[in-house]
Amino acid sequence: MSIPAAAFEEIRTVCRDAWQRGLLSGFNGNVSLRLDAESCAITCSGAAKGHLRPADVAIVGIAQGKTLEGGKASSELAMHLEIYRHCPHTQGIVHTHPRHLLALGLRLPESEFLAMPLFEAAAQRARMSFAPALSPGTSALAQAVGQAACQTEAVWMAQHGLCCHGTSLIHALALTEELEHLAAVQLLSLPS
Repeated sequence: MSIPAAAFEEIRTVCRDAWQRGLLSGFNGNVSLRLDAESCAITCSGAAKGHLRPADVAIVGIAQGKTLEGGKASSELAMHLEIYRHCPHTQGIVHTHPRHLLALGLRLPESEFLAMPLFEAAAQRARMSFAPALSPGTSALAQAVGQAACQTEAVWMAQHGLCCHGTSLIHALALTEELEHLAAVQLLSLPS
């Protein structure tokens, strides 16, 4: 089983777009795409998302979490699998480390994230839930995000980053962009 060319191109394009927008840098973050009811394609650990090659994507069984083809899957594989298991409608997942949201997390408590007198701020905040500060790549983080993802399309992981999921990778990336844009606006509005 090899990754279909169209699926790889979709992952590559979303990774490249996220990298160009500063949502990913270097080797951080990860992206996955459901291929069918039983498997997904996910970026490999250590892959430079802005310059993805077919060898940088692994195919993994959703139920057992075993690699079916390719290299070492992302260290956040368990988180992606938990979301696919809890949210059968999910077709794509984008986990980023967006700089404005990260900076907001250093300045404000989560209860004040996107709390601004803008109509879209309230609407977008309602699409985001929060997971506690847990070590990246752990089963505790994977379970917390998987459960939170049942409630919302976006999960902020304290001291870590953002995970968005949806009916397509484009949908997940667009939500990431919306939340990051609002975080930038909020940072600009904070007193120095």
